[in-house]
Amino acid sequence: MQTSSRVEPTTAELAESRKLLHRILLDLLIVIVLVIPIAVCEFAIEPFRRGFFCDDETIRYPFKDNTITPVLLGVILAVPTFLIIGIGEYVRQYKKGTISNTRYLWGCRIPIWYCNIFKQLVYFAFGLLLTFDATELGKYTIGRLRPHFMAVCQPQFSDGSTCADSFNQHRYVENYFCLGTGFTAADVRQARLSFPSGHSSLVVYSMVYVALYLQKRMHWRRSDLTRHFIQFTLIMVAWFTALSRIMDNWHHWSDVLCGSLIGVVAALITANYISKFFKKPHSELATLRLSGGLARQDTSATLNEVLAHTPPPYTIDSEAAAAPDFTNDQYCTKV
Repeated sequence: MQTSSRVEPTTAELAESRKLLHRILLDLLIVIVLVIPIAVCEFAIEPFRRGFFCDDETIRYPFKDNTITPVLLGVILAVPTFLIIGIGEYVRQYKKGTISNTRYLWGCRIPIWYCNIFKQLVYFAFGLLLTFDATELGKYTIGRLRPHFMAVCQPQFSDGSTCADSFNQHRYVENYFCLGTGFTAADVRQARLSFPSGHSSLVVYSMVYVALYLQKRMHWRRSDLTRHFIQFTLIMVAWFTALSRIMDNWHHWSDVLCGSLIGVVAALITANYISKFFKKPHSELATLRLSGGLARQDTSATLNEVLAHTPPPYTIDSEAAAAPDFTNDQYCTKV
């Protein structure tokens, strides 16, 4: 299928293309600004150096390899997101009958559903970077020791003693250096970055966001259970990834809990205020106003009340005129 072709743009299309270019450049600048703190944390600064008790059993677990490696985590974050958003935006345009609509951009006609996919992915990436920044801030500010810290660091003190010596038991240690025998310097550094769990925050954000996308942007007339099954599968992937961090002795349970909360909050904020999944369309708002959004007053009841106490003027007789409730002047006023 031909996706683009050279055409002569109209004046309006040129103006729209310039506005879109400026918006893309501004978004790119924002992405660069969000990436800078992550790069600084990973390559330029050291995490907070936290002390420990030699008899602290929570940091004496054995070292294990990652069940969900960083590469596999990247696949989990990218593949479902690209597939679901790509298919979702195509199906939305197909159902509207506008699948052949195009937008002029830099001398080419690009299908509008390509533009919609790009926009949704930009929203997703923006929220993901915010989640990453929040996670990195916690890691390098707190410097919490991982459950396998003692196995990786193998701390030794300035006097040559270690935690294996009996006189160091119940001692809070701040001045130490890591032998790290059998481990790299990166492994030793990572052993001080436990709180919060980055795997948990990123995967929970991604899976919850995509589940919300399915709920608000895609609809199946034949079976809603299909959508809910996919949503359940996404959440279970996030759940297993978070649990694996405890199982592999890379995080304490509180690290995983806090990371998961960061991911959920970031997904809700991104979906509601940036992607605007929960914003009602203008047509739906108009229908709501017409169907009952505006309060109506029953004017007929008021008129009935007036008529109930005001007999018509042609029924006036001498007895009615003499009644204390209504005088002739009052009848004339009512008429």
